[in-house]
Amino acid sequence: MRSTIKVFSIGFQVILRDAIMLVLIPAPFLVGVTFHYLLPLLNRFLIQHFTFTIERYYDLSDGLMMLLAPILLTMSSAFLLLEESDEGISSYFQITPAGRHHYLMARIGIPALWGFFCSIVIGKVFYLSILSLSVVVAFSFVAALFGCAIAMLIVAFANNRVEGLALSKLTGITMMGIFVPWFVSDSWRWIVGILPTFWLGELIRGASLGINLFLGTITSLVWIACFTKRFLQKINH
Repeated sequence: MRSTIKVFSIGFQVILRDAIMLVLIPAPFLVGVTFHYLLPLLNRFLIQHFTFTIERYYDLSDGLMMLLAPILLTMSSAFLLLEESDEGISSYFQITPAGRHHYLMARIGIPALWGFFCSIVIGKVFYLSILSLSVVVAFSFVAALFGCAIAMLIVAFANNRVEGLALSKLTGITMMGIFVPWFVSDSWRWIVGILPTFWLGELIRGASLGINLFLGTITSLVWIACFTKRFLQKINH
């Protein structure tokens, strides 16, 4: 654990000196503030001028706020990991006492853990709906795992930070799964279950907490395992 913390502190110092990676740290809370104050204003405007309300989608907006926290935090670490991989530093860490597992835990695991707690705070401070604490915690847990999966996807297929930035924009497609349970009722929607975000959408809709927590966790772990294997193969060549 001490090795993990040491590796993490070295990386965190690098993040503090990089404006692009640094801005991703407070970004989830800025999103929370924006959603919390602007969406009710938008809702009142729509009611007054179009007799239309978006209040029924407040659960979904809370889910998006909580989902962004671990994603943005692990993404900043993914960019750092890409830099180190490009410079050969990641290979160096694998032969040090820290080892590859401590290295990945420091770069991805700790930011995801921090994202988990940030997600809970955002869900209970900037909320618009009334989600129970159990749903918020379960959602944040799966969202943190999904953040790890996205980070590993980026570092597995991008060769440098420029490619990583481009790929991070494309990974937004994987977040679309959270919308499917809300807007699609056909049976084929279960195909989207390969996306962990689909089960997150089911969670905040009030479907079975235990089943969706389990399936969201399993799909996220499968993603993490596949992309981690791909990343380790890449840096070993």
